[in-house]
Amino acid sequence: MDGEDLLRVERGGAHGERVVATRRVQAGELLARFVGFGRVERATRYSIQVGPAEHIDGLGQLRYLNHSCAPSAIVNTDSLTLVAARDLAAAEEVTFFYPSTEWEMTSPFTCLCGAGGCLGTIAGAKDLPADVLERYWLNRHVRELLAARR
Repeated sequence: MDGEDLLRVERGGAHGERVVATRRVQAGELLARFVGFGRVERATRYSIQVGPAEHIDGLGQLRYLNHSCAPSAIVNTDSLTLVAARDLAAAEEVTFFYPSTEWEMTSPFTCLCGAGGCLGTIAGAKDLPADVLERYWLNRHVRELLAARR
């Protein structure tokens, strides 16, 4: 993974492992590139959907990116990059909005992000209303699947 010096995994927090920034980061800054992964046919708990029927796994420390309804980063599946969505403080958790990559999740969960406007249950973009999804940056394959749903 590129950018390892910008990220580290912390273990044992309230929600288990998490990825944090090692220094202050500016909005738009490249945090990491997804490299060394494998393509898998079916989603797993730790995979990331990169196309309508394509997933990547074996993400190294990026497998510990947690979800937030107020994400601090964007996973761009076209460029296979992780970019800061806003300024981050040193040691701040790096999170992303799981439905921005996942149409349908294998392991839906009750969100504990604590953000104002938290969506409650996270099960993938398929299960969210279009007006909710419009508030978020979405990957091309999710936008295409959303358009086909309409």
